[in-house]
Amino acid sequence: MDDDLDRMFARLRDGPVPAALDGLDGEVMAGLAAGRERLAGRRTLLLACIVAAGVGLWGGLAGPSPAQAHDHDRTLLALPDAAPSHLLGS
Repeated sequence: MDDDLDRMFARLRDGPVPAALDGLDGEVMAGLAAGRERLAGRRTLLLACIVAAGVGLWGGLAGPSPAQAHDHDRTLLALPDAAPSHLLGS
């Protein structure tokens, strides 16, 4: 059995390479390059998501407090205290 296997391997080694295998290495390398590009894209997207989440959390937690109304008696159409006509008394 071992001799038969050795003879088969020797025939494969000594025989010509099939034409279909000539271009195989280029396709394999192209597939590996495409896989590396996809992995790099995923890493970049993951990093962007982590940075965006960090900035969003920091901005939401460290930001100013919610706005509070100072005067509840005034309407939206009332004249503000800093308006020129109010300051000049007209």
